[in-house]
Formats: sequence, C-alpha cells, structure tokens
Amino acid sequence: MLLQRLVEYADTSEDVIPAFYARKPVRWSLEIDGNGVPRGDLVSTADKDDPQRRFGVQRLVPAVVKTSGISPALAVDNGEYVFGWLSEGAKPERVAKQRDAFCALITEWAAAEPDGPGPAIAAFYRDGHAGKLQPPADWSRGDLIGFWVDGVYAADTGAARRFWAGVAGDRKSSGRSGLCLVCGQVQPLLKTVPQQIPRRWVPGATQNASLVSMNKAVHGYELQEQLTNTPICAGCGLKFMTALAGLLSDPLHSTALSGQNARLAWWVLGGSTFEPWATVEQLDPAQIQSLIAGPASGEEAAVEDLSRYCSVTVGGNVARVVVRDWIEQPIRQVKENIRAWFEDHRIVDAWTGEVVEIKVSQLARAAGRFEAGRNGGPGTWTNFGASGEHRPPDLFHRLLRAALLKRPLPPKLLNHVINRIRIDGRLDAARAALIRLALRRHPNLPEHERERLTPTLNVEHKQKPAYVSGRIFAVMDDLQRTVFRVADQKLNTTFAERYFGRAIDNPQVVIVSGRRNVQAWLKRLRGPLHRPNWSDAYERRLDDLFVQLDAIPGGAVLTDKAQFILGYHQQRAAMRAERLAAAANKKKTDLPPEPDDLAPTTDDEGDDA
Repeated sequence: MLLQRLVEYADTSEDVIPAFYARKPVRWSLEIDGNGVPRGDLVSTADKDDPQRRFGVQRLVPAVVKTSGISPALAVDNGEYVFGWLSEGAKPERVAKQRDAFCALITEWAAAEPDGPGPAIAAFYRDGHAGKLQPPADWSRGDLIGFWVDGVYAADTGAARRFWAGVAGDRKSSGRSGLCLVCGQVQPLLKTVPQQIPRRWVPGATQNASLVSMNKAVHGYELQEQLTNTPICAGCGLKFMTALAGLLSDPLHSTALSGQNARLAWWVLGGSTFEPWATVEQLDPAQIQSLIAGPASGEEAAVEDLSRYCSVTVGGNVARVVVRDWIEQPIRQVKENIRAWFEDHRIVDAWTGEVVEIKVSQLARAAGRFEAGRNGGPGTWTNFGASGEHRPPDLFHRLLRAALLKRPLPPKLLNHVINRIRIDGRLDAARAALIRLALRRHPNLPEHERERLTPTLNVEHKQKPAYVSGRIFAVMDDLQRTVFRVADQKLNTTFAERYFGRAIDNPQVVIVSGRRNVQAWLKRLRGPLHRPNWSDAYERRLDDLFVQLDAIPGGAVLTDKAQFILGYHQQRAAMRAERLAAAANKKKTDLPPEPDDLAPTTDDEGDDA
C-alpha cells in the first residue's frame, strides 16, 4: 500500500522530480552555441557566502545508483567523465574509458533526438573543443559540470528526459517481464531499485539508502538476489522512489528533529487542500477556528470524503531505508483527530490568562531538561539530541501521530513530565498542556471525569482532592510573595521553589506544615504591614478551598500528582487573570495588585514553579 500511494502521489503531483533525476549542486557550467563552439571558459556557480550555493546551484541532474562499473550521466557529470581530467589517485586507463563512455552516450543521444541539444554537444567533442579546456585551479573530482546550449540547460530538456529514461531503465532492467506488485500490470521488471534516497534525508543512514534491496542471496527469499521475488516494474520503481525522495526533501511535506532518529513525510491524495502538519505546528488562529467550526457550520467540503492523508516515518541503517511507521486515513477523520487534539491539550497561559494551543515541537521540547540561565538570566530547554537532554526517544513523532491520528501517547510520558517538573522546578503552559493531555487521554479515565479537566480553572472540580490541594498550594505561594513584596524584603526562595517537588509527591505534609507559615503571613499583613483587607481576602480563599477537602491527600498516585500540578497551574493563571482584569477596570478583585516588573524571563520557555 505504501508503494501504491507513493505512485499515486507521483501521478497527481506537479512537484515530483522526473524519473531517474535528482537535485544536486552543479558547480561548473559550460556555455556552447548550436554548433558546439564554446562561448567562454567554465563558469563557477558556487558562492561560499550563500549556504544554498556553497557547492554550486541546485539543478535537476540525470541520476541512477552507480555501481563500481563505468556509467556516465547525460550532459552533466564530473570532470573525469566530461573531459577526462585526472585527479589525484585516479587511474588514467579508467578515466579514459569514462570519457569515451560519456562521449558515446552523447553521440547516441544526438542520433536519437536530433532536434534537442545533443547534436551541439556531440559537435563540441567531434571538433576537438573539449581538449582545449583546462581544469580550473579550484576544480575537484566531485564537482559536477553541466552543458548549456544557446542559454538552455541541456540535461533538463524534454529531449534529455526522454532519452535518459530509456538509458537508465535499460541499466536497471532485469530483462524479463511479469506481474508488478504495485500496479498489478504485466510490465518489464526491474533488477534493482533505480534510485536511492540521499543520506541527509534519512536519519541514521551512513550512505545513500535504498527502500527495497537484496544484495546478498542470504537476504532474499529462496536465496535469490536483487528483486527476483519482489517484482516491481520500471515505471512504478521510478515513481515511488522519486516521490519519496521529493517528499523527504520538501520542508512543506516532511519534518525531523535532531536526535529523534526519524524523519516523517506526509502527503494528501484526492484533491483536498487541507494541510494537517501546518494546522498543528504553525497554529494559524484563523485556520484553527475554521477547523473547529467546520462541523457546526456545515462547510466541510465534499472533496474531504474522497481525500486521504498518508504519512510514512523512516529511519536509516547504513544503506537501507527503515520504515518505522506507515499511516493512511481519510482526511475527514484526520480533521476530527486534530479537533480532539486541540480540545485535549489547550491550556490557559499563566501570564496572559488566555487559552492557548501549543505546537507539537514545543510540547516535545518542553518534555526535555530545562537549563537555568546564569546569574538570573533566561533559561532554555536542552536541545534535541544534546547530551543529557533527558527527552523520550522519538517523542516528537509520537506526539505528532497522537495529534493527527489519535494514536495513544507514550505510556511513560506522564510520569516523565512530572519528574522533569519536580527536578527542574519549572512549569509553563507547554508542560501544563502535556499534563492535561495525558490526563484526558488516560485509558482508565471515565468520560465524566475527562469533561472536568477544562483548559482553565474549574471551581466545580471538587471531587479530586489533589486538584484542590494544588489550588491551595498556589494561593499559599501567592500570599508569601505578597507579604515580602509589601514588606519590601528580598525573597531568595519562594514557598513554591522550596516545596513544590515535595508537594507533588505528598501534598498533605507540605500543606499541613505550610498552614503554620500561612498564619504568620496573615498576621504580618493585618498588623505591621497594615493590609487587613488583603489578609481577609487570602483567608477567605483558603477557607473556601479547605472546606472542599474531607482530607488532604497523602502519598499520591501518578494521576493525583498530575491533578495537583494542573490545579496549581490553573489557580495561578486565574489569580493573575483576575488582577489583569481589575487593572483594566473590567472586574473588581480583593487580591492585592501584582507589580509591573513581574514578567516571564523566557519566550516560550516557561516560568518558575
């Protein structure tokens, strides 16, 4: 099915690279006229200051997997094939054969396609112009040299594509016909897959990689090498390899993060213009709103019913493509999955008070270790693939599958995130979103409990003592900050910074002991600090919360730990939103105002717990 869907994509997409072609940097260009006369020397297209042109301009180049034998490309190749130039360590006899093979191929092309650029290049060799050109001083053996005839890049003309398809097909043909497993038609069959995927697009590969290959008899069924027992016709082999290579190299159709050891590519068949990846990663508010409102508005296009979302996740092992995952789903179902994804993870931001959606890559980033900034400076998440990142392997792609396909979350994700929050003392919207997501998708959670896990503070969520305990802890921390702020005293370590990790594991111990501190803080507000109204406000809030508890939970199970963190985060966000509304004269509050200098220290990085 994977190969069939790639072939279908190749047949319907305008972005697929032509058969037996690849995009490679062509370092040198040689301009000749229609009679084969050069219009100057070789011209370098490289620009060391431009990362995209460091080794030359990227162009479509005739390409097949080269073996140890001599196999020239058409109208563009390295200096050994095009001019017979000798590089250090090259064998003169072999280089001479390479040049002769290149010239012979040009002669055949000129005869087969007399209206193309082939005759001009053949005249260039026949009239001896090739022997007059000397290697540039900075020429190297791997540099590609391409011909231009009257301003046209010869290797990518219609005449070149037609002729090259026949030549490359003959090189890879098995010489027999049979039933193709992909298209189901009787066609000439391939001996080997005609192209490889460049290793830079296949994480883990150390060489250019093949999707299907049996190089040794021991690898094949009935000890048969090559594609003897995997019949694939030339047309299908060309299409699925060029399609896969194009998808993996296209940033609009694939993604990979350092250290995640996989690359995911996706495409849509059937005419739909919906882009699942952009929806969950770029977070366009208008697009999200349209997606969520789609079913209610009745604007879902009929084409969505006929369109399918396809994705493949690949890794590499030396020179082999390893298919880690293959998915095909109707677009309408993918849209439903993404709606559920947003509903399950969206969370209130503790600084802005707004409900936000989080990019998949940011969720994966926030699951790693947080590195505090030096001397109070901004901190950051450890980079993907860095030493000590402490991030679950393949997390990004597993979260992406959970978003697009509603696949289960990694079983240990919730425990991992809680441990990172405890160790780092760091909680932000992304980590809170992961906590809420893991809770709402917990396999043993009843539906009525799932509905209580709202993005913002749920004051009716009284059935979970751990959630209420988290809210109490947040009010206690806020009270301490207020007391020290009013007293104009420097607070080296807040209540949350000191006890948050312990409170996650055992709220009872921390809250019971913390009540003694609360009484002292309230007494200071009423007495020396002359803020009796603020003291009464905090006392009322704490009393309202404590009355909801029959007993403060002791040693917590995993889901109770998550409930505590969620309650703490949402209570903090609710108090800050209340203050912001009061400052804008939109709402009255009995809480003391928050100082203007209290602001997050990082962008998208979180705030101290």
